[in-house]
Amino acid sequence: MNYIEIVNDAIQYIEFNLHRKLCLEELAFRYYISPMHFYRIFRAATNQTVKSYILGRKLSEAAIALRATDRNITDIAFQYGFNSHEQFTRDFKKMFRVTPSRYRKDNIQVSLMDRLDIVERDFKNANRDIIINYCCRDIKEIKLLGKEMLFHPEITCELEEAIRKGYEFEEEYFIKGTAGRLFNVMRIYISDDPLVSCFSGIPAEEYIGDTSSLEDRIIPGSKFAVFRYPDITGLIFHTIREDLYRWLCVTNLTLNNAIDIDMFTLRTKDYERTRNHFLYVPIL
Repeated sequence: MNYIEIVNDAIQYIEFNLHRKLCLEELAFRYYISPMHFYRIFRAATNQTVKSYILGRKLSEAAIALRATDRNITDIAFQYGFNSHEQFTRDFKKMFRVTPSRYRKDNIQVSLMDRLDIVERDFKNANRDIIINYCCRDIKEIKLLGKEMLFHPEITCELEEAIRKGYEFEEEYFIKGTAGRLFNVMRIYISDDPLVSCFSGIPAEEYIGDTSSLEDRIIPGSKFAVFRYPDITGLIFHTIREDLYRWLCVTNLTLNNAIDIDMFTLRTKDYERTRNHFLYVPIL
């Protein structure tokens, strides 16, 4: 099994056993690896710990039961492996900022943890840890022609609209056009409500046609760390953000903030065959 297969199997096992106590050692034993190695694999693939994921799933399923039934709170607590009403209430309040009884009585809305859907990607060992796989590459300046979009990645309608416009640009200028490469250059403005600027573009030297409706953008020459992800980057924004955060912490590499981009993606004409979607992050 590769790392993704191990974690997907572990998630399924957790789902089947939410009614009882589960521990790191039990899960690791299923795959004949050490608890610490399994801990690192799970954290790398999910960006959370085994303990926090199991507890979050138990509490989320218990919350659904509280809302859907009139069963006693203690019975629900025992059903999901909690030792007592007190322990259940303490963990429930810590996660959802409300007690189980008030959640049920006042019909309060909380953010539940769904079963994880793991993004397929490659990993590597580094500094006694497991991180997203990457390589380093120096690239020369690239002049692009394209269009810019602004959106909040956590707002579904804005993300979907940005993806739709990205598809339209890709169809017109890449799939049906003469360019052999498609770039999406991103600048992320971090706050409590992140905003993303995404410039979809093709190399100027590869475009034949009217440029009056297109804007110019330069990708400066720099050293980049390169990662491979599947499908549409915007749909897995949260996974990428957490992957990059851990990658920086483990490798001690430094981002190149002197250039006016945070990252860009690259897709070539053979994407439909290879499913290779590359992410470039500028580093020093």
